Amino acid sequence: MKQSNPQNWYGYLQQQATQIQRLERQIAILQSELNQLKENPGTRIDRIEYKFDQLKIERLDGTLNIGLNPADPDNVENFEIAQQQPDIGTLQQELGSQLMQQTRQIVDAYLNEETPLLLEQLEDRYDSKIDDTNRQHIIEDIRKQIDSRIRYYVKHVKPDDSISPREHAERLADYVKQDIARAIEHFLQSIPDEMKGDENE
Repeated sequence: MKQSNPQNWYGYLQQQATQIQRLERQIAILQSELNQLKENPGTRIDRIEYKFDQLKIERLDGTLNIGLNPADPDNVENFEIAQQQPDIGTLQQELGSQLMQQTRQIVDAYLNEETPLLLEQLEDRYDSKIDDTNRQHIIEDIRKQIDSRIRYYVKHVKPDDSISPREHAERLADYVKQDIARAIEHFLQSIPDEMKGDENE
């Protein structure tokens, strides 16, 4: 049997001790980093990829907002001002209420009877066929907005002394009808493909 040299053992043990110390330092560093991560958990996102061509709309629910005058953003400010109740007498308020009601009736009739035909004509003009459900969404969304437009015109279009209140209501309704037609036309010019119906139906 071969005898081992104590110097070899000493060198071997010293090498092992050095390696153990190095490993202990690495463990201490890793433990410190782990503690820092536990104290400050942060989310790191390297890269997110969206594949929009894989998205599709199954159903169209909710409110479809179509501005009644998208070409003139100044009207939004005027519209907000028009919503404030002016401090006027009871008689004037009653007359204003009657004017609003008459104008609303005229515009409602327009929405019910003429707007579907207008939609079809504009769809043909802009080659933007949409289905019946979306047509109804458009009309109902506009219907929700007409009171504010009527209020705007009541405030800004002063009646002529030479015309009757009914004629003034018709004049106000004509302005609102023009807004409706412009809004639908603007919408159909920029309609998203997802809302277009099947033209072969």
